[in-house]
Amino acid sequence: MKKILVVEDDPSNLQILEDFLGAHGYVTCAATTGPEGIARFHAEHPDLMLVDVQLPRKNGFEVCFEVKRSPQGSSLPVLLMSAVYTDREHATRHAEEGVRADGYLLKPFNLTDLLARVRGLIGAA
Repeated sequence: MKKILVVEDDPSNLQILEDFLGAHGYVTCAATTGPEGIARFHAEHPDLMLVDVQLPRKNGFEVCFEVKRSPQGSSLPVLLMSAVYTDREHATRHAEEGVRADGYLLKPFNLTDLLARVRGLIGAA
């Protein structure tokens, strides 16, 4: 089974994502802070990470950069999520400045679109 690490500090959003992805056959694990997300990445070895940009103690851009710099994370797909950065051009500009995220979802996003992005990156569960 394919595993997705969801790094999200909002309990409602986290529950929705875990329930939705689980209902489509993916195994999920979760973290609620940037440092916890990095620790869970090393412990869980996920197939994909969904990372909120606005996280306590280390933001999503920093989490993505740190994961992507590691040997085991260099090819790991990472999707960033944000309600704050709603301007797609702004979001893309940040993603190109060394973060190298594999996609960017603007909240609120359609869960069907999320599933299509996930399947496009790691395939069906």
